[in-house]
Amino acid sequence: MIILRSLIWWLVAISIVIGLGIPLAILSLPDPQKRPISWGSYIWSLVLMKVAGCTLEVMGKEHIEDLRQFVLVSNHQSYFDIFTLICIVKGAPHFLAKKELFRIPVFGQLLSLARVLKIDRQNPEMAVKTIKESLNKGIINRPIAIFPEGTRSPNGKFRPFRKKGLNILMDTGIPFVPMAIKGTRDAMPKGRYTVKPARIKVKIGEPFVPGMGLTDEEKDKVREKLWQWIHSHLETQ
Repeated sequence: MIILRSLIWWLVAISIVIGLGIPLAILSLPDPQKRPISWGSYIWSLVLMKVAGCTLEVMGKEHIEDLRQFVLVSNHQSYFDIFTLICIVKGAPHFLAKKELFRIPVFGQLLSLARVLKIDRQNPEMAVKTIKESLNKGIINRPIAIFPEGTRSPNGKFRPFRKKGLNILMDTGIPFVPMAIKGTRDAMPKGRYTVKPARIKVKIGEPFVPGMGLTDEEKDKVREKLWQWIHSHLETQ
């Protein structure tokens, strides 16, 4: 049953990318906000969650309903975290990626179409300036999502946060919203490509603005605050 469900899931995923993704990508070319791609990502994620047999329970969504721009800070256990995020914000959020990835043929163009934000990790000041300019021009019109662990947890354990991505976003003045996701690893853990039904539970915290111009020590405290909040809610869910 798992093998059959997985085959159907991958067939649906690839079919939507080809049948819907390519036309929407073309329609998104003249649109700086890439709204067709965002809408398509939402439909894609809803369908893939349904085909996988996953249910989604969200607590605290009222904390983000009136926010236009904010940073979602989440743990990361599975590719299904991304589908979960997209379902919650009803469209593709902005993710961060190092500028070197945009130089890869085809892949770099796909990152741009998906509205992934290009940052220079060796020049944080320029990265902050780029994000602020994108905000002012309306290019960033969706939430920004970040997984500060850096990659999916191989064993489900919540790992320490990396510094650079969070530090850059702290200097933009955008509100931060912590979020704890539990259950996505049951659907598809790292290293496995079969899918299983899962009960996915999400807890969203209250937004707060870390403050601009923080010292390194103050940024460390903000990171620790975010980490502790997510860790505590992963333990209690």
